[in-house]
Amino acid sequence: MGKVLVRMKVFPDEGVTPEQLLATVKKVDGCNKAEIIDYVFGAKVIQASFVTEDGSGRDFEEELQNTKGVSNVQVEEVGLIS
Repeated sequence: MGKVLVRMKVFPDEGVTPEQLLATVKKVDGCNKAEIIDYVFGAKVIQASFVTEDGSGRDFEEELQNTKGVSNVQVEEVGLIS
């Protein structure tokens, strides 16, 4: 089995700064990279990637959606990397 990379956008909840959310996202086990990016109309979101073993059944979208300070999660890409 190989490794799977999941790339997604994480949107902050009202009253949560992108910097606060970035720190929270980086603490998620499996976080490969996370950064603040410009979105639409001057809004800022977190673009993050996560790596896990293929077949692990891990759902990063659900984990992040249930994290305090997260408004929404949008999966951009999922694929095998090795």
